[in-house]
Amino acid sequence: MKWGTNMKQIIRKITLALAFGASTHAMAQAKIDFATYEGPPRIMQGEGGTKITKNGIDYWTTGTPPRKYQVIGFVQDRRDEFMDGGHAIGSPSITAKVKHAGGDAVIIESQDEVGKTGGAGSASPFFGFFAMGGSKTVTRMLVIKYLPDAPAQAVPIPLSTGPVKQ
Repeated sequence: MKWGTNMKQIIRKITLALAFGASTHAMAQAKIDFATYEGPPRIMQGEGGTKITKNGIDYWTTGTPPRKYQVIGFVQDRRDEFMDGGHAIGSPSITAKVKHAGGDAVIIESQDEVGKTGGAGSASPFFGFFAMGGSKTVTRMLVIKYLPDAPAQAVPIPLSTGPVKQ
């Protein structure tokens, strides 16, 4: 009978450990930092590139927009793509920060994988089974505001040199 009681306690402990692991997963969130640009206006003319439009803003994944724009801030996103629900590109949280700052788009400056946790080499019990997470992806982006194109130059209309017909 003692073996049955011990087995019940072991099952309870495993159940609690699994529940704790699941709640940790549910509480995981990306860390998004926004910094406002301060200094002389950084107005640039882009040359073109590739973009993905999601949630109402453009994510320039390569190159720059083929128009005038102004840098208004910087966003750094750090997330575990498995636990934090996907990539920074297209994230509703990033969209909210960009729109709140008055931005229209972001230009991806870099995307790096940093740090590893868990795995067979982990010092934690169960070879990192409960460490969850793995590596983090850090994405750095410029927040930009599109500027209106320059007004078209007035082109003089040549006057007719002949008689005016009525």
